[in-house]
Amino acid sequence: MLYDVHSLKEKRSIIKQITHQIHKQFNISITEIDFHDLWQRCAFEMATVSVDQVMAEKILRQAVNLIDERSDLEVTIVNYEWL
Repeated sequence: MLYDVHSLKEKRSIIKQITHQIHKQFNISITEIDFHDLWQRCAFEMATVSVDQVMAEKILRQAVNLIDERSDLEVTIVNYEWL
């Protein structure tokens, strides 16, 4: 959930900041996958490659925590899938 966002333009700006910061800080792939036309909702998908599942989970949790620390949005659901 995005708070204090009043347009799709503002939403895109916030999403761009988040995706750039996470990609730069954790070197993982991240993209918005759903709710493109709703200005107060977004869904991200992140992916990383590692030889160790524990390390991959640690990196993904840190990225989720970074998003959750922001005051302008709220993380509501987190799902992990391992291949």
